Amino acid sequence: MVSVFIGVLFIAIGILVKKFPNLMAGYNQLSQKEKENAIANGLPTFGCAVFVVMGLFSISGYFLGIWLGQPGIGDGLGLLVTLIGVVVLIVFGNRFTRERVR
Repeated sequence: MVSVFIGVLFIAIGILVKKFPNLMAGYNQLSQKEKENAIANGLPTFGCAVFVVMGLFSISGYFLGIWLGQPGIGDGLGLLVTLIGVVVLIVFGNRFTRERVR
């Protein structure tokens, strides 16, 4: 059941990141031009999408564990989803601050 709570938390964080991009780590350290590029290129939308997908994977892992008869699967999946999500955000999120795409 912890995986469901973690999933709901990730989805809530995704919605908050979409509305308030300052919640993303390192966003305040960007220059004004980089912030404008990040907004224009869709960094808050990307962050929202990654957090929502992380939440959905966490919630689906809980139900997958129940379906397979091994509810412990969902517990380890929360950590795995968090680690993979952070790597995706760091590696691909940097591309949104470089140059304006549009």
